[in-house]
Amino acid sequence: MIRAALVVLFLAIPDFLGDCLTATDPHVPPSSRVNCTRSRNDRCHRERPPGRPEHMADERCRCCGLLGQSPAITDVLDVCDQISDTEFTVLITGETGTGKDLVARCIHMHSSRSKGRLTPVACAALPESLLESEMFGHRRGSFTGAVADQRGLVERANGGTLFLDEVDALTPAMQAKLLRVVEEHRIQRVGGNHDVPVDFRLIAATNSDLEIMVEEGRFRSDLFYRLNVIHLQIPPLRERADDIPFLASHFRDQFAREAAFPVVPFSEESLDWLVSQEWPGNVRELKHAVERAIVLSRGADEISPSHFGYGSEPISNGLDGSLLRHVLAGWDLKRLEEEYIRAVIRHTDGHRGEAAEILGIDRRTLYRKLEDLEA
Repeated sequence: MIRAALVVLFLAIPDFLGDCLTATDPHVPPSSRVNCTRSRNDRCHRERPPGRPEHMADERCRCCGLLGQSPAITDVLDVCDQISDTEFTVLITGETGTGKDLVARCIHMHSSRSKGRLTPVACAALPESLLESEMFGHRRGSFTGAVADQRGLVERANGGTLFLDEVDALTPAMQAKLLRVVEEHRIQRVGGNHDVPVDFRLIAATNSDLEIMVEEGRFRSDLFYRLNVIHLQIPPLRERADDIPFLASHFRDQFAREAAFPVVPFSEESLDWLVSQEWPGNVRELKHAVERAIVLSRGADEISPSHFGYGSEPISNGLDGSLLRHVLAGWDLKRLEEEYIRAVIRHTDGHRGEAAEILGIDRRTLYRKLEDLEA
């Protein structure tokens, strides 16, 4: 019996450790930490808390902060499932604010390298004069201020994943050095005279079109082909508008909890307004807009469009917010017509003659349609 118990415990340890690693990852916000194993097709399991919207997000990568329920984001998660446990290099492209870093974290946390580090490198943020030293490290005395040997970011990613964000910002010289590292998995520290082997999986991200940069001679074609083994295109928020109400509610609840503010509901008009926007800054812009609205709505019964602090004529994605929400909900033409007739009747306070005029039909047709509605 003792032997059987030990066997059961042994079999349970991997999943248990996977849960613990995810639940305690310091990079994951406390509000988003859930039990999530490293299995490729596992989903994060937990009960829906009180007041949680019925349109649940895809939970596979909630532990990474990547939220959504639309087909566009589900497709991304499906590809993540397929590639996480491989060693292929991944190129993530998408507009600013779409969550490319979250996709990289998702891939890393569900890979066989999840016990190692995910080492992010903000290529555009590193000064050119320090870029090589920061990337590859240096030897003591190799330049002024080098008072000790220093491991670079690539070396620190040993056993884990190296994430190069804004890889398009690398200079031609650094592109050549990176190409050698990708091909040989060896680096040479600044001032060093011997190679250091490194073992990492590479994920790169950019909001630029690298193919155009290659055509223009601003990015090495050989490096592009090395990076573009698996390509993941992250959709902009305007192409996954049905995720906006869920994301807005998530950011509202998260910010209210962190700031100890009461949770104020969104009005129907504010949800329509949110869905109707272009959001050029994508999820990041939406998050900041929701935080601003929470602050400006303190003392109000609900969050209205005016609390978002934008002008009276915001950019629209081409569809009225309420109409777009109905389209995204899968309403057919008959359902849309019925709701439109009801709305016009309410607008005219039940005056059927005026309603028929607005609808562009005669009264007899309106009466027949109303009878069908009441049937």
